[in-house]
Amino acid sequence: CSYAEFGKQWYQRRVRGQFNSRMKLFVLAVTLVGCVLGHSWMSCPPSLDTRPNRGGNTVGPCEREGTKKIMTEVKAGDRLKVGWTSNYHAGGWVRLALVPEGQHKVYEHFEKNVMKIVCYGHDERRGKTSYGDCVHPCNARKGCEYMANKYDGNRYDTTIKIPYNLKDGVYILQYMSAMSGHKTFYYSCARLKISGGKPSLPCKRTGKAPVAYGCMKGMAIPLSKYEKNTKMGNFCFAPNGLGDQDADMRKVPVNADCDPRITCQLSVNSKSCLKEDAMSTITNAWDPKQKCSGAVRPGPEPTCSDGIKNNGEQMVDCGGPECDPCYEEPTEPEDTRIYSDLAYNEKVLLEREMMEVRAKISIRKEAKNWQFTIFLDKPVVWTHFWNCKLISHNEYNTIWTFGPMPWTTHVKPGQVISLGFNGKFENDGERPQTVTKSFVEV
Repeated sequence: CSYAEFGKQWYQRRVRGQFNSRMKLFVLAVTLVGCVLGHSWMSCPPSLDTRPNRGGNTVGPCEREGTKKIMTEVKAGDRLKVGWTSNYHAGGWVRLALVPEGQHKVYEHFEKNVMKIVCYGHDERRGKTSYGDCVHPCNARKGCEYMANKYDGNRYDTTIKIPYNLKDGVYILQYMSAMSGHKTFYYSCARLKISGGKPSLPCKRTGKAPVAYGCMKGMAIPLSKYEKNTKMGNFCFAPNGLGDQDADMRKVPVNADCDPRITCQLSVNSKSCLKEDAMSTITNAWDPKQKCSGAVRPGPEPTCSDGIKNNGEQMVDCGGPECDPCYEEPTEPEDTRIYSDLAYNEKVLLEREMMEVRAKISIRKEAKNWQFTIFLDKPVVWTHFWNCKLISHNEYNTIWTFGPMPWTTHVKPGQVISLGFNGKFENDGERPQTVTKSFVEV
């Protein structure tokens, strides 16, 4: 891949394997290379498919309904936390729209009932985001915390206000995003039961929905594609009329305990993930929450001296709408890849339940040891492989890590390594595919 493509499509799902502790997170972040499909979905409130090991949906306008159905009950005027799993991605936007159940199978209905467009998110800590990717959970906001400031919108969540003018009933909240460098939109929906509204309120709106400030741009789809053919829905956010949906952002959402990060099963390095703030205390990956100690309150207002990159700042405590300009420009980290090219071909024989992978790696930096990891979107058992040996695989058989044989351990610039894998899978009608792969020095 070129630099523009480098790291674009890095993510994986159903991950719980153990990895070599010497593989530094940042090195891994800039060496997981794919040029493949990606995925993300709404996790707060729970989506129509609550499986923590699910994939993304690019068909839309909603994903297929899962076996565990969750209805989120809210009242007119409530604030609702809306969040999504990072799945290693950074940059882009999320469009949120709301329609009555029954209208949710038509794309145009969502396009004409947009609530707002917000930032997808990225890890704002220094050096943690590179080439459109970061390491899950990417400093996403935990349960029992919520976005209470309009300039704090890069932590994979937002809040919405339930309109006052909706008729009592069931509604579908839609999430649509083309995060990082993905060239197609991903869709996810949640079912809300709304009550206490006053449908007679005059709530006619014209124009497009508001867009959040300070978003890191996506690498493939511009903001204009999110806004194409859309208008803001006829929603009233005040008890007696139109109002501003974010006028009371500091109000505690009814589902503040929801934790959109879901689980460390979605992290390429589960040990490191569990060290992130409260990741180890998420109660249930199917309906991820935190047990809040005491009353939930909005966080302190950000300042230009709190040592945190927030409030729309360009860098820590500088730039953005409130702070003094920065005197140094952010730079991309040094490229640490040990290869110049990674040719990867896969073949799936669905009827025979077989998958074949061939990889050819061109070395550009000397390394005395390496690992090659394959991430899959469904279980595959590799029965035969050559020029490498198996090191580990996770319990879902979706992450497989291989190391060198004695004759391929020490690699030098100009050398080409050829690897091959043959495997078996269960035919459930869907073809397995590689989510991404990595080749790193260890």
